[in-house]
Amino acid sequence: MDITLTKTLGLVLAALALVGAVAVMGSGASAQDPTTRTLTFKALDKGSTFTHVRNTKPKSERSNSTGDGIVFTNPLADGSGNVVGKQYAECTTTKGARNFLRSTLTCTAVVTLRDGTLTMQANSKPGVPTTTGAVTGGTGAYANSRGVFASKDPSAGGGTTITLAD
Repeated sequence: MDITLTKTLGLVLAALALVGAVAVMGSGASAQDPTTRTLTFKALDKGSTFTHVRNTKPKSERSNSTGDGIVFTNPLADGSGNVVGKQYAECTTTKGARNFLRSTLTCTAVVTLRDGTLTMQANSKPGVPTTTGAVTGGTGAYANSRGVFASKDPSAGGGTTITLAD
């Protein structure tokens, strides 16, 4: 895989990474209204891993075939740059294409933080500037969490916001 494609894949998949600065906030809603918490993180390149698993014979260096996988990890930092957790993610190509940027990946991620974990799922189209998905659960301080996330391409200075409905 050429370096340009590797960087493109890394940037696209980093869009699923939790990017931004850590902020945990509660809403001012009444006890009868559901409350929300918002979490944001910055995914760090240093200490990250990235592997494109070819389960099929590639049609070209830039292709991505149905069944191929991408596996990556990223340390997560708060707004001050302090590492606060790690993201573990795997994506399976569910719609292949000769040009990777036209493929579709279905991704699952687990975010480990000091006070618990969050699980998330999303479909991702490489090259699309924003990926949205669902928070499907959690442990510890995030037990039974549900919510949504939106990640903007980090190469454009974007970030990820996770909104949990408590």
